Order: sequence, then C-alpha cells, then structure tokens
Amino acid sequence: MYNEAPHRPIPDMPSLLGWGGLVPFGLAALGTHSGVDALVLYGFIGGTTYGAIILSFLGAVHWGLAMQDDRSPYWYVWSITPALMGFASLLIFDANLRLLLLMPLFDLTLSVDRHSANRVLIPPWCILLRTILTNCAVTILQALLQPYIHTHLVRADDDDIASHDKT
Repeated sequence: MYNEAPHRPIPDMPSLLGWGGLVPFGLAALGTHSGVDALVLYGFIGGTTYGAIILSFLGAVHWGLAMQDDRSPYWYVWSITPALMGFASLLIFDANLRLLLLMPLFDLTLSVDRHSANRVLIPPWCILLRTILTNCAVTILQALLQPYIHTHLVRADDDDIASHDKT
C-alpha cells in the first residue's frame, strides 16, 4: 500500500487539467456514437491517437522524477516505455485493435504509478487523481468499442439469422 500519511487534498490545477484532459476522450466517444461515418472515423482515430499522446505524458512524469535525485536508471527506461507502446499502437490500422491495446496500457501505467506511490516517489494526491482519471479514460475507451461491437458483431448475427431464414 502507498504511504498512508495524512493526505493533502488534490491541488486545484492538476485536478482541473486532469479532468479537462478527459474532454478529448469524451468528444471521441460522442463521435463514434454519432452514426455519421466521418465522425465515427474521427472519433476512433482521434480517441486512439489522443490515448497514445496521454500515455507519453504519463511516462514523461517518471523522467522528471528520475532527474530529481539519484534514482535507478530503470526509471528512465520506464519513462519512455508508455510513449513507445502508445506509438506502436498507432501502427495498428484497425482502430478497434488499437483500443484493445491501449486500455491495458493505461492500466499498466497506473500499476507503475501505484508502485511509485508505495515507494513514496509521488504524492498520495497524485495516485488518487491518477486512479480516478485512468478509470474514467479506460471506461471512455471501452465506450469507443461499443459501436464497433454493435456494427460488426450484432449486425453479423442479424445477417446470419436473416440468411438462415431465407434457406
């Protein structure tokens, strides 16, 4: 468990910026649910690209922490790992597969941040905010998958039923 010292409330600016950072995810989800082909495409591409960018940011935090004092060089390695994994996800042209890769990457970065919090490398308010924001981001990314599931799986079942009825 991370440090159970008295918790400082989450500072206003990180809270405001963190919650504001969910807006592009939300807009992407609205696009994918719009039923307008162009908006659906922009929602998928925008949401997954933004997710990769956010992963880069989450890793970069650890680069900054590693520079503060004499920390293990492995923290530098970790700090670029989310960016590389996010970039790799962008090389997958199927936006739905991108989503299936991005969601566990967000959970992985959160687990590393929890490890950092356990070692008191980041303040307790930070892990609280990260946990809330990551859960929201992953939930929204899951919402991006719903139109795909409906379009490809539900309609495919309907088509199978319709073709079976014709025979």
